[in-house]
Amino acid sequence: MSRKEKHIDLIESEQITLREGAKYHPKVEFREKCRALLLNQAGVTIKQIATHLDVNHNTVGNWINAWETVGIVGLNRKIGQGRNPILSVTNANHIQQLDKAVEIHSQNVKAIQAELVKELNTSMSPDTVKRFFKKIIIHGDASVDVPIKAKIK
Repeated sequence: MSRKEKHIDLIESEQITLREGAKYHPKVEFREKCRALLLNQAGVTIKQIATHLDVNHNTVGNWINAWETVGIVGLNRKIGQGRNPILSVTNANHIQQLDKAVEIHSQNVKAIQAELVKELNTSMSPDTVKRFFKKIIIHGDASVDVPIKAKIK
């Protein structure tokens, strides 16, 4: 027994909002949700949208329900969702260990990463170390000084 296919009706301003969101929003998942809603409004079935976006059809249905209940805000990720960061700028131990690793290995990202893996007993990629380092340098969130010689390209 199949359910009746659900299609949303969008007014012109909603279509414009979703097109803009699908084109310019900084988060990929938000752009994907906007595209899914636009496709649904155009008459594409939920299963076809799910196949096209490589997600479960229930997920697309949840996006439609979120749109219908709270609008564009329903497409944002809720607080607490997503992966917790491996390295945090608010964790003084992480910053201290990075500082020590940089002092020892200077500009060698892989060596810094290996040192952090050993000291923190957590696996991570060199890219994780680079992103963490950039957060500290760019945003000035470091509670301790990181040596200038440690700038990683």
